[in-house]
Amino acid sequence: MKRWLVAWIWLLGCVVLVACGGGGDEGGGDEPSTPTDPSTPETPTPTPSTPTYFSTGFMKGGTMSFAQYLIDKGLIYREQGVVTDPYTSIKRHGATVVRLQLNMVAFPTYKGVAIDWAEWNRVVADAKKAKANQLDLVLTLKPDTDEYTASGADHNLLPAVWKGYNETTLATKLYDWVYATLERLAEQDIYPRAVAVGNEVNLGFLKASASDSPDMNRTARLLKRGFEAVEAYAAKYNPQVQKILHIANPASATYGADAAKAAGVPFDLLGVSWYPGYDHSMAAFNNSPKKMAEQIKARYGAELLILETAASFTSGSVDGVWKGDDCNNAYNWPKWGSDAENAANYTPQKQRERLGQLAAEVKEGGGAGVITWGTESLPDNVGKGFYIYPADWGKGSTWENNSYWDFTNGNNLHEGIDWMRDV
Repeated sequence: MKRWLVAWIWLLGCVVLVACGGGGDEGGGDEPSTPTDPSTPETPTPTPSTPTYFSTGFMKGGTMSFAQYLIDKGLIYREQGVVTDPYTSIKRHGATVVRLQLNMVAFPTYKGVAIDWAEWNRVVADAKKAKANQLDLVLTLKPDTDEYTASGADHNLLPAVWKGYNETTLATKLYDWVYATLERLAEQDIYPRAVAVGNEVNLGFLKASASDSPDMNRTARLLKRGFEAVEAYAAKYNPQVQKILHIANPASATYGADAAKAAGVPFDLLGVSWYPGYDHSMAAFNNSPKKMAEQIKARYGAELLILETAASFTSGSVDGVWKGDDCNNAYNWPKWGSDAENAANYTPQKQRERLGQLAAEVKEGGGAGVITWGTESLPDNVGKGFYIYPADWGKGSTWENNSYWDFTNGNNLHEGIDWMRDV
């Protein structure tokens, strides 16, 4: 093409651009722009993109919901005698992910104590702290609510704001909440690597009352809409996010997953809570985490994720008196409520070995990862007067005997955490 013709086309383009209001800072057109009302700040709209995770492959980590909550109550985490942020410690010792839980319904304030570890502002701050430490987020979205009493708790109940809806409307409400919540997180530049809708859903999900028996078929129909919301969010904001179906107890894994599959629930990971002992049996999988991972992959095309587990590093009680604080411990490996027969085997080294062996077997079977529960716990052994849950089980923590931080040694990190380095 001749040079004069190229120059003419370029000049004509510039004229059109100026006429249409482009190419300058002055703006275009005759209509004045409408100023933004400073009293109603605009919500930032995220640019659709493909978020980059810090980790790939096998997930290793623990819950961190309690950590900053406990720090704010005045407790201190240490590493080799030095005060150290627990997020820094867990990353340094091999974690790739942390798990957080976000409740739709806040815990009630109990005896003047705000138990806010699962509320929006707290979870957003915790997720940003995880991101600052290059830890990916595994997020549990919990739309149902729990009722606590002095003697126990009723879980997975229908929140008051959703009472009276039929199943179709309830499913729509669930879809809307899941999508809106994940979108709000995207506006905060928070993109989970994996999302669970509901917590241990085979124990009940959005039940009308505590007396209702768990109905996994109804649960699966509701979860279908919940996971469709995750897929819609993924298409716009986070296309690599994985969807977790969370089941309590390996013995119930296939029952729960079969119902979900029949209803068309699109899950990528089968998240299982497994606490050795009590009634949490892997007998259906020859007591082998490896076989469990292999069979789940073959049966559902999904990967096994141990989403909750624990191993005690110290005994929960001595002669019937609870160690750490006056709050009864929830789990003592491998027996719930009693550890007299096994207390001699509770050491940080044993915790490291047990968790490391579990993770190695899950990984060998093609599983997705292992995440511990409550391992950020600290007891109220200095009279801070806090509660983890809003029930009068005693002030303090129900899980400190399974922690990575040794309350018998100044809350210093112990070697149990290093199972993540070993795998």
